[in-house]
This record gives sequence, structure tokens and C-alpha cells, in this order.
Amino acid sequence: MNKKVLIFTGSRADYGLLKNLIFKIKSEKKINCEVAAGSAHYSKYYGSTFKEIEKDKIKINYSVKKNFDNLSHENIIDYISKTLPEFKKIIKKSLPDLVIVLGDRFEVFSFTQAAFFLTVPIAHIHGGEVTSGAFDDNIRHSITKFSNFHFATHNIYKKRLIQLGENPKTIFLVGSPGVENFKKIKLIKKNKLFKEFSLNKNKKTILVTFHPETNSDIDYDKQIDILLESIRIFEKENFIFTYNNSDPHGYFFLKKINEYIKTKKNIKIFSSLGAEKYLNLLKNVDLIMGNSSSGVIEAPVAQVPTLNIGIRQKGRVMYNSVFNCKLKTKEIQDYIFRILYRKKNIKKNIVVNYQTSKLIYLKIKNLLNKQNIENKFFYDVKF
Repeated sequence: MNKKVLIFTGSRADYGLLKNLIFKIKSEKKINCEVAAGSAHYSKYYGSTFKEIEKDKIKINYSVKKNFDNLSHENIIDYISKTLPEFKKIIKKSLPDLVIVLGDRFEVFSFTQAAFFLTVPIAHIHGGEVTSGAFDDNIRHSITKFSNFHFATHNIYKKRLIQLGENPKTIFLVGSPGVENFKKIKLIKKNKLFKEFSLNKNKKTILVTFHPETNSDIDYDKQIDILLESIRIFEKENFIFTYNNSDPHGYFFLKKINEYIKTKKNIKIFSSLGAEKYLNLLKNVDLIMGNSSSGVIEAPVAQVPTLNIGIRQKGRVMYNSVFNCKLKTKEIQDYIFRILYRKKNIKKNIVVNYQTSKLIYLKIKNLLNKQNIENKFFYDVKF
């Protein structure tokens, strides 16, 4: 079999989830695997995360380096219009038999469009999910309709893909790459980890990632102001902020956070920790707080409580350790107190651990062995 796949990673948000799959395909050597990296990886402001890929000794075969820092809804249109020709060149040069994409980011959407119009089959990971507080929701479903094959992380999401008109024969339940990542990480002892980040291990520690709610009735400036005001009264606890995604107004969020923490000795912020250190921190803190998907996917595996704020993740499967609250200062404060100091034992989460990267690889290998990939048709659900 002389087949090639091209895997696209747009940012740190998907690279950490794709890494094990890239390693798996490359280690088998039965499929030629190439990697294309998007602009966010080359943004200094967002941590120059292409270095993380290089550190993992994964070759970046193709890259796009467009300005990616201060995004708005309008200049996302400009980004897509500028990157589509770039992605077209990459795909035409690579000539893959299949492209693999993950998630719901607009840069992934742009790459998927290029592959679709060049008639290259597309495999999509994490389809069928709902996050109604972000416009990523619409993007994810659009990528689903462009894609030929779907790797679902939960049976509920598999059913939703069928509801979207996808043929059940093209949908494969493989579990979450994030859960697999957590199960595979090299564990770092808490003492060593906290010493590296100059954290007092005897203090309650909260890991915070807060992204803009891009489908919210609350103004962006008010969103971040509410969050920062809610933690003002907590001076005896450690807070670790990780950078939000490069969403519209994400740059504004980061400026506000960096300004706020100048006078706060108990708050630290990091542009990118890397998957291994981030997951180790997640395992060793007392609370995950914000509206990141890691709070509802990876944190439950670690049995660490999550305070999921606002509507960004509304629609995802929620486990016992996830507490949902509105984006309101007093409510956030009450939940922090309750979880850190008054909570009773949380019923243990039951999270199925699949060999996700192996399952995806085996299915891709089988699909590529077929002579022809059938054209898509809309699969009608019988109500």
C-alpha cells in the first residue's frame, strides 16, 4: 500500500489531541504521513507553539504564517480568504489520499474547504458535539457536512452525526483523544511540578482557562471583567491562567488578564504549557475553572472538579465532577467557596478509555485499502 495522509493542525488546541495519532501513523510506516501547520502555531503572542511540534520531533511539512494576533469577527473573513489559496497549494503539492482534521476552529474550516473542492476525502475527529455558546458550533457541523468519515468521541455524538444526515457506516466510535492523552502522560510528582512553577503546594490551586463566548448576549469586555472580578476576593489561593484561544477578542482578554495580574502575587499566566505539563497540572490542582473543553473532557478523567462558567460548553456531555454556573460574579464566587471548602465527596466519574489513536489508524488503513471511496449522500433518519 502506497498511500498518503495529510494531517492539519491549526493551533495548540488541536495539536495536543492529534499528536498521538501522528506518532501512531508515522511509527507504522505503512502510510506516508505529512503534517501541515496553521498560523496560530507561529504567533509569538500565543506561544510560538510550532516549537512544541518540533520538540516532539514531528516534521512540519507545510506551514501557513498569516497574522493571527488581534482577531475580530470581520477579519476572520480576511483570514479565510487569504489562507484558502495557501491551503490549496499545500494540498496540491502533497497530493494526499486523505486529509485528517480535528475539531471546530475556523482555520480548520478553511483547510477543510480547500480539501473538499480539490475532491480529497476528509476524515473529521470530534464531530457531532454541541457547544452552543460559541460560533465554533456552526463551524463544527459545517466541517461534518464536508467530511467523508467521522471519528466520534461519544455514542451521543455518533447519534447526532446520523441526525445530521451522515451515513452510520462512515461514523466510528473511537473515544476522546484527550482522554487517551491523559492516560498516556508521563507523570510528574507534585513537589517537582509546583517547584518548577514557583507555586506553594500547601495552598489551594485553581487552573483557569477562559475563552470568549462568541455566541453570547454579554459584551466581550464585560465577560472578562466579570471573571476577573469574581476572583478578586481570593488572595490565599494559587491561580494559574493559561492563554485563551485565538478567538475574536481573545487578544483583548489577554491584555486585560495581564494588566490585572501585575499587582497579584498569587496569580501566574502562561501562553502555552505543552500537553504534558498542562495535563500534569490539571491532575494536581484543586479546581479547574473557566469554559475550556479540557474542563469537561480531560478533568473528569483526573477526577478533579470543574467549575464550567457560562454557555460556551453548553451541550457537551457533563460528568459528575463538572459544576455549571452562570457568568455572574457572585455565583462564581459562591461555587469556588463551595467546591474548595464545603463540597462533599463527588461521585466518581466513569469515563471509558479507548485506544483512540490505534482505532483511528486501523480504520484509516482499512479505508485507504479500498479501491474507491464512495460519494456522500444524505442519510435520512426515519422518524
